[in-house]
Amino acid sequence: MTDWMQRAGAICALAMGVALPAAAAAPRVATDLPARIELYSEHHVVAEDGTEVSTFRRVTRLLKADAADGVRTEEISHSASAQRLEIVDAFTRKADGRKLKVPKNNYQLRTASGRSDGAALFSDWNETTLMFPDLQVGDATEITYRIVTKQPLFPGRFSRYNEFSRSHPFERVTITVDAPQAMKLQHANWHMDFSEKRVGKRQVLSWTLKNPEPTINERRDFGVYELGTEPGYAVSSFEGAREIAQRYVERASPKAAVTPRVQALADDITRGVESQRAQVQALYDWVAVEIGYAGNCVGIGAVVPRDLAFVIDNRMGDCKDHATLLQALLAAKGIASEQVLVNAGNLYKLPAVPVLSMVNHVINYVPSLGLFLDSTDSDAPFGQLPVQVQDKPVLAAADGVPARTPADDGRARQKMVARYEIAADGSVKGQVEVQAQGRFGQQLRLGFKSLNKDRLDTAVKTHFERMRLQGEGSLKSSDPKLRSDEFDYQADFSVKQVFRLGAAGAFGIGPMLFSTAPVGAYVGGVNQPAPLHSSVCMSSHSEEHYEITLPENMQVLSVPEGVAFNGPLVSYESQYRREGRVLHVSRRITDRMPANVCSPELQATYLEALKPVLDDLRQQVLYK
Repeated sequence: MTDWMQRAGAICALAMGVALPAAAAAPRVATDLPARIELYSEHHVVAEDGTEVSTFRRVTRLLKADAADGVRTEEISHSASAQRLEIVDAFTRKADGRKLKVPKNNYQLRTASGRSDGAALFSDWNETTLMFPDLQVGDATEITYRIVTKQPLFPGRFSRYNEFSRSHPFERVTITVDAPQAMKLQHANWHMDFSEKRVGKRQVLSWTLKNPEPTINERRDFGVYELGTEPGYAVSSFEGAREIAQRYVERASPKAAVTPRVQALADDITRGVESQRAQVQALYDWVAVEIGYAGNCVGIGAVVPRDLAFVIDNRMGDCKDHATLLQALLAAKGIASEQVLVNAGNLYKLPAVPVLSMVNHVINYVPSLGLFLDSTDSDAPFGQLPVQVQDKPVLAAADGVPARTPADDGRARQKMVARYEIAADGSVKGQVEVQAQGRFGQQLRLGFKSLNKDRLDTAVKTHFERMRLQGEGSLKSSDPKLRSDEFDYQADFSVKQVFRLGAAGAFGIGPMLFSTAPVGAYVGGVNQPAPLHSSVCMSSHSEEHYEITLPENMQVLSVPEGVAFNGPLVSYESQYRREGRVLHVSRRITDRMPANVCSPELQATYLEALKPVLDDLRQQVLYK
């Protein structure tokens, strides 16, 4: 099941026609432009110790009045502890050439600082917003500002990456890096012009781009993104990806020291727990549940974990604080572990040039169990990783750590058993039982966990109201607070005026209550255009069983015919059988898509294989 199909829920599309991917059509040129960037430039002067002076300049021409609000304001962020911001110049250039400088009263400063001399608790990023005066169509905003980095993330190291969307109009983009010749720089560029020169003991790298005719981006799914899709560049003085992990671990390891307080806490959490695996689970569960997730992760001023006493006292920490505390607790019980870096976004491949920003999350690895742990997700059961960090490249300082996190285990399953009784007046009474496990079980549990008692008491009523029906009912479920990937619920309900009896008609067969993975969700994308990009995908299984008691005043003219096929990506079977006034329906679908990334070609083949399923779901019971 692909990621966008999972989000489709129970809505079943009724159109067809997905073809295998052909050569991509030429992108459409955007002609209705609200504004145009006439110049964007970055000039980075790097010192041997990694400190940096970066000068940015942008000139933006307003083309449409309704875009004025977005063009007349500029927001700039910087780290208060590690950087200094200097506004060099900012003004509106009128169409007749006049310059209107931004006055002092047109600035808004938002500082992120602690009280008195204390450090900021969550983030030290300051935001400066300025407004350009008297901006009209045809005018341009021009700004030049400088960010001085006085405290690099890692002394002696520099890295930077950026991309420029083809959907944005750029008259000219210029990127320059001026660094000591002794600093060994790796670099790469995608769809940009590159030049390099030596000036005395300095090396100057330049990238330029022109994109005066932007194109319309038709892409809707960005679950998987590959660097190089858009014009961009990367430059780094790190020797390799592993050095990034080593540099981080050098600064994080001292914070993971086993203090008497950490030792006492670990002993208390594992009291009466004997096996190593059970101890690891107890410590992981405690950190995941008891330590809230907040604050910076990897970023300016945030590569050194907080002191563990602070984390424990406040029951709060970011990803590196979680990983450091868990590492210390494990070490207190004699269990070795490593902190490793991953990308928790949509990058499943890292660039050859080792740029620091390509990783943004810290998790743990326990070699003795061969297990990755992410305690920042308070709902992830022990032994499982959140989807966003599954099948991701791993940067580790130690040997023996797997190169990637595990992919989805394919345990996602759902079974629904429904009994409906249609009355002579067209109302329906029913019972539904849903059992889910794996990813489906966790999603269903989280849905129930989000409901307080008041909302749970009216959940069935609210569900039918959203369907424009008048109904009511009650729910019983597993404990949603139990951190498990197995979950089930049972419901009783009654709904008025579902069917119009006394005349000829037809009805389809499907779930009347909510679930994570109804069979109809699998065909939600069959009528979408052929995919052009890789996307997130995972295997799964879903089945539905219906027992529908028909009223005596309903004369059934025909029932659907069953379908069965078994393909390499999809297997499906449906059965329809009527015994007197009772209609029995079963549907089973097994999705064998690999995890966690599927190519557009594989997606197209998959959607084609689902067409018979869509045809089957469109069948109806005819009656009079």
